[in-house]
Amino acid sequence: MALQPLSKILTSLILIPTVALTAIVVPKAVTQPTSYGSSTLTALPTSQSWQNPQLIRTITGNSHPVGALAITPDGNNIVSGTDDGTIKVWDLKTGKLLRTLTGHTDTILSLAISPDGQTLASASGINEKSVKIWNLKTGALMRTIQQPDWFVKSLAISPDGKSLALGIWNTTANKPQVKVLNLSTGESLHSFQGSKYSNLTVSYSPDGQTLAIGYEDSTIQLWDLHTGNLLHTLNQGAAVKALAFSQDSKTLMSESYTQTFKVWNVATGKLISSPIANSGIVFVNAVAFNPNGKMFASALGGEKGALKLFDLPTGNVISPFTGFSGIVYSLAFTPNGSTLVTGNFDGTISIWQGRFLGSSLRAITSSLQEQVGL
Repeated sequence: MALQPLSKILTSLILIPTVALTAIVVPKAVTQPTSYGSSTLTALPTSQSWQNPQLIRTITGNSHPVGALAITPDGNNIVSGTDDGTIKVWDLKTGKLLRTLTGHTDTILSLAISPDGQTLASASGINEKSVKIWNLKTGALMRTIQQPDWFVKSLAISPDGKSLALGIWNTTANKPQVKVLNLSTGESLHSFQGSKYSNLTVSYSPDGQTLAIGYEDSTIQLWDLHTGNLLHTLNQGAAVKALAFSQDSKTLMSESYTQTFKVWNVATGKLISSPIANSGIVFVNAVAFNPNGKMFASALGGEKGALKLFDLPTGNVISPFTGFSGIVYSLAFTPNGSTLVTGNFDGTISIWQGRFLGSSLRAITSSLQEQVGL
């Protein structure tokens, strides 16, 4: 049987099921995948495609360390937050500055973008203690949420775009609390009390059913957002730096400041695996999970720092990053996983990409031909 052209095969298929994502939308014609973050790429990246990542672009224009990053759902824009309280929106492909959002007066600690890409939430440091809600398309400030004893260290917007979770250190009570607010009105929806130690990160499950909270005392709490009940308390073994759910919401990935990496069953609270034990690293600056659910990037602290990409199932290093020798403060993958953006101590933003076109396009070609029986 003669092989059909790849473009014809792609035209005949609308959805390709994968383990990591519910479905990938396949365009009707094969075009060369973009070098950046567009959501129209025809395949998810593989660990193999991220070997020897390349530095595609360096964005300059910040005079302070870039401690927070977020990428719009369409993969086209980067939002950066710096230690002087400035938020900037950049075109990911060209590096052009699109707009500057001013209003914060302290370090930007956390950024979150709504699923429709219309709204940005930002949290600032202890000297200001405020959360601001912005119209991301216009740069207009829509609302400021500020309580004198609320030091918001992390925030997240729900998958339906209706609620905002705040990881708060209450400076009066000297204890952590988590508030879930209506994103449009600021009305309080839930309040969770957990560990006596500060919370460091909050994360929604993609199905919107569960909120995960990571604390300095190494505990992770899973809360049911419909009942308000505590589902499970997990033990990370060290202060929790980052949390991420799998796309099907059944698995939770966690990493600590000492680079201990664990994978959990959300329904049972049981540990599935711990591919990376305590590495002895004193401090992990930032962690980002690739949307394919099979790898993550970790920026290590120290005088020179180090940026590495790890394979999730094994905990092995896929590849180091060469071409940049500074300290990385923040990390974010584009939604399609093809591009990694780093915010650096020197104020620059670096854009990295794996060898996506070669190996991934060959992989999808083979997969498609196999599915149609060629």
